Amino acid sequence: MFGGTEYGKIVLRGRQNMTKLSLYLATLLLGTNFSASTMPGNAPLAAVSTAQVSAMEQKYVDLTNAERWDKNLRVLSTNPLLTQVAREHSKEMWEKNYFDHNSPTPGLKTPMDRYLKALGHTPTYAYLAENLFYCSVVDVDRGQSCLMNSQKHRKNILDPKFEQMGVGIFVSPDGQFWVTELFLAQID
Repeated sequence: MFGGTEYGKIVLRGRQNMTKLSLYLATLLLGTNFSASTMPGNAPLAAVSTAQVSAMEQKYVDLTNAERWDKNLRVLSTNPLLTQVAREHSKEMWEKNYFDHNSPTPGLKTPMDRYLKALGHTPTYAYLAENLFYCSVVDVDRGQSCLMNSQKHRKNILDPKFEQMGVGIFVSPDGQFWVTELFLAQID
């Protein structure tokens, strides 16, 4: 199962070249630290401290950036606040037994509500989207494949307006895999 939607502006609106992708993924598997390097073909990689995200969360970011790079789109930097908000939503969905962009928690109904509360102020402009993925087994590759095979989710992943992303994963004690991806373009 998976779900996805766009959320607003505050103004609320908030296959590939396999050689390049294979080279990029092979480089990842070799354990290169990308925080200050570049992707093959001199495409800049997001300056991200992998210490702030789990290995699975980083893999989602890397797979997303490989998709974007293949389409000549800017790669996304990881935003620690988006990661935190995404993790909290993934965990809440498990705790409250629902799978939806809209939370039953008062004041935190929409992805934009959750982001603005965590941010602590209203920026001049924010464009935000959220993708959700759930599976009964932990499988990042399956999750990314499902999201890319869904028109709405793929639209969020490949939206050229986005500059940042955060991925929040929660694995429940019984192995359920809850993933929230947030995408952001913002002017403060």
